[in-house]
Formats: sequence, C-alpha cells, structure tokens
Amino acid sequence: MLDHGLHHLSTASNLSRLGKGDRAVVRSVGGHPDLRSRLQEMGFTPGCSVRLVARAAFGGPLAFQVRGTLVALRRADAACIEV
Repeated sequence: MLDHGLHHLSTASNLSRLGKGDRAVVRSVGGHPDLRSRLQEMGFTPGCSVRLVARAAFGGPLAFQVRGTLVALRRADAACIEV
C-alpha cells in the first residue's frame, strides 16, 4: 500500500516505484530465496512501514527508512518488494 499523504494506489506496486518521501506498507517480498531472506533480515517484512529517503542519480541505489534504520538497496532488489 502506497501512501502519498492520504492517497492510496489501488494496484500493486513495488518499492522501486516510490517517489522521494513516499511511504508504503510492504505486502510481500519476492525474488530468489537468498535475496528474499536477506531483505527480510534487513527488516522488509509484510506489514512493515517503509519510507523512501533518497534516490541516487543514473539508476543508482535507493535509500529507505525501515524499522528506524536507513537501508540502501539496488533498484532491482527494491523491485522485488511489493507494496
């Protein structure tokens, strides 16, 4: 679920599509089992709240605040997290 203040998307999206400052709730974590485990260990679990803090230029990593921690992810990894 994506939150632009009080607005919500009716269709599924993923973390790589968030805009700076957007908040979302994780619905599911996909990808290869090793990647899925690593993302969940970093705190990206269903039901948790996530906020996009920064987007690096030229397709670089994304920085998210999750469970009080700042975590940088490659865009391809962020795309595996459905919100």
